Amino acid sequence: MSRSSIEVLVVVLAGGEGSRLFPLTETRTKPAVPIGGKFRLIDIPLSNACHSWFRKILVLTQGKDRSLNRHLKNAWISDVKSESFINILSPQGMGTIYKGDADAVRQIIDDISYYRPDYVLIVPGDHLVKMQYYNFIRFLVENDGDAALSVISQPMERASSFGSLAMDFGKTITEFREKDPETPLRASTPDRFYASMGIYAFKTSVLLDILGLDGMLFGKHLIPQILSRYKVLGYDYEEMNQIPERVIQHVNGRMQETEIPSSPDSTYWRDVGTIGEYFDANMDLVATIPRFNLYGREWPFYTVNPNLGPAKIINPNRQGFVESSIVCEGCILSDVQGRSLVISPSVHIEKSTLDQVIIFNDAIVDGCTLKRTIIDKHANISNLHIGFDDKEDAALGIYIDPVSGIRVVPKHFTNR
Repeated sequence: MSRSSIEVLVVVLAGGEGSRLFPLTETRTKPAVPIGGKFRLIDIPLSNACHSWFRKILVLTQGKDRSLNRHLKNAWISDVKSESFINILSPQGMGTIYKGDADAVRQIIDDISYYRPDYVLIVPGDHLVKMQYYNFIRFLVENDGDAALSVISQPMERASSFGSLAMDFGKTITEFREKDPETPLRASTPDRFYASMGIYAFKTSVLLDILGLDGMLFGKHLIPQILSRYKVLGYDYEEMNQIPERVIQHVNGRMQETEIPSSPDSTYWRDVGTIGEYFDANMDLVATIPRFNLYGREWPFYTVNPNLGPAKIINPNRQGFVESSIVCEGCILSDVQGRSLVISPSVHIEKSTLDQVIIFNDAIVDGCTLKRTIIDKHANISNLHIGFDDKEDAALGIYIDPVSGIRVVPKHFTNR
């Protein structure tokens, strides 16, 4: 299969309430939430699509999408001459709402038919993953499948969060159960199962046919109904998603750039669905050996360029020390003791001690001690100790995630 022999339409699901990511989703949709300092979650699947040579993309939004729409228009420009595009579709414009991922795609049947693709690739807009979508489609085509699900091995304790499935030796899915914690379909070992990643590929004719079935969700409703009618394949993400990369390595005592056949983070995947998962995903980026690499030369991620000056770290009193951190453009840190920080553009921090802290754009932090805390945009805080006492933090109006205990300072919060 050559890259130009088939037409693929990419559908990015960028709606969803995102209630488990509250309060970060109080005023924005999940795919618009910042990740890794300078990116938005939506930048990840869009970058994957571009690197996979798929440039015809529909983004399905639903509510609280003002910042997402603004970001897409600023960072992602359609190139009419090359017939590539990123079109934003909202159900409000059609006088309705989406009731699930299958229902969202069902409501754009006319758009799919208009572009007449051979295959439709459906991806979430809120996952942190480096995926070669072309390999996924090629797997479907070369195995003469009607549909394919990208699957990944997961520990049994996560069965309540994902659909589980059984595959035969030909990678054909024979059974599917949606979020069944009691009897999930096990993988090759008794303590793990194959989980659906929520990434689907369909022959267009097959997709249009199954969207006529009852059901609002692919995993819960449609996939179990079609296993006896169509050849549905399981794409083993960890085994097949190999992305070459160039890395800097020590070779014979010298630093040199080396090409490797598969980037170590080619097997990384995280569904950023909760405050705890979101926090852990950012911490994965600042680890000494990051589990997910934002610095790959062969597979860079794209976003808007803020055109700001470079980050500046100053220690006039020689009391500052920042380690294992991401500090973006336009930031100024003065007398800051920090570890495992993810700092978005245009943040100012002075005379503060920070441990595992994520700060969004244009925030100001002065004379604070913060631990395991997320600070939303335009917050302005001074002389606060956050992350140490539940009662004190709650009294300030700071959100405490009931599962992870992570603090979230709301957007525009100030104590000045």
